[in-house]
Amino acid sequence: MSHHLNESLIRELAHKYHTPLYIFSEKEIRKQCQQLKSAISYENKKIRYACKALSLQAILKIVRSEGFDIDVVSLNEVKRAQRAGYNADEILYTGEGASQLVFEELLEKGVLINCSSIDQIRLIGEIKPGSSCSIRVNPGEGHGATTKTNTGGPSSKHGIYHDQMDEVKKVLKEYDLKLVGVHSHIGSESDLNHWLRIKDLTLNIAKQFDDIDFVDLGGGIPVVYKESDKPMPLNEWGEKLTESFSNFSKEYGKDIQLVIEPGRFIAASCGSLIAEVENLKHTPNYHFAIVNTGLNHNPRPSLYGSYHPISFIGAEGRKMDGERNYVIGGNLCESGDVFTVTADGTLAPRKLPMLQIGDLMIMGMIGAYSYTMKSEYNSMNLPASVLVDINGNEKLIERRGTIDDIMRREMEAYTEGH
Repeated sequence: MSHHLNESLIRELAHKYHTPLYIFSEKEIRKQCQQLKSAISYENKKIRYACKALSLQAILKIVRSEGFDIDVVSLNEVKRAQRAGYNADEILYTGEGASQLVFEELLEKGVLINCSSIDQIRLIGEIKPGSSCSIRVNPGEGHGATTKTNTGGPSSKHGIYHDQMDEVKKVLKEYDLKLVGVHSHIGSESDLNHWLRIKDLTLNIAKQFDDIDFVDLGGGIPVVYKESDKPMPLNEWGEKLTESFSNFSKEYGKDIQLVIEPGRFIAASCGSLIAEVENLKHTPNYHFAIVNTGLNHNPRPSLYGSYHPISFIGAEGRKMDGERNYVIGGNLCESGDVFTVTADGTLAPRKLPMLQIGDLMIMGMIGAYSYTMKSEYNSMNLPASVLVDINGNEKLIERRGTIDDIMRREMEAYTEGH
């Protein structure tokens, strides 16, 4: 069971706000933030929260109160950040798109743009010569289980490939742009050795530029979803980053700021998705438990074959006993709407107590990329979101969806009789 929720609270919140339901723990978010801050002793450091992981206003305010800046990937994420209290100089924009209107607004707001292509550098120069920017580089290798999660190397669309730095310098000079930072992010769940290797590659690229202010190593700190996952040895990681950046600053002749951009590490463990068993059925090969949520509320298993811890509590305090292997399926009209699968999509039953209709599922570790990737597929209402604050009190931070929400942008195409 999720370690920051107790059974009585889950039942109480499920009854009050209905299922499915997202529950987020403020205590867990703050714990993750504080672990990162204490791991790195290097003084000139900045931690930016990659808000695409979980962008609810309540979450952004908590993370900001921990002293973190913010990493955004769209203009609307900039606006979300500003509504949560972030100033323009606390926001870094790293987006793959590059429309003139978006860049004009970003430059007008004073938000630093982290360019992911040479065309983006050129666009800034055309809009506002003499501006400052940073660049996202592709160091030539990445990390991730598939090309869907790998954000570095020859097969990745992200960043400016490392062998194109002469062209970067040429465009910077052409438009009198000041390069203030070099950034890389190579994908999720990188181990320590891989992190340090990419760090070295990024610093070597940074050496090619005069008078930068920061080097940003992105995110990708491992998160433990299941027992076999290995966590990052944070103290050793922090010590090596501190040593490396101290040496680099001496060599460079300037105190260079170390920046990291964690998203999943901060948000993943704070979230749980609560749902109710609605059907139990079986085929010759499998027993299925169908719950009243699906890939519309956590698409990660169907998209990536991601593992999430799943447990159940008995309806109204029923004592659970017995044992059976279940495939946990969602309630959508979609064959791929299954939560217990392997990385390649093969069904992977879990050993669970004997279930009954009305039992409550607690799916853990859904704080990152579940809420933000949700959808209204099958015209299903979106769940409410509840924050359990630092004192254990509940706060509704987003109401449950309605049919009017689902149809809010639709326009009538026909009138009666036509």
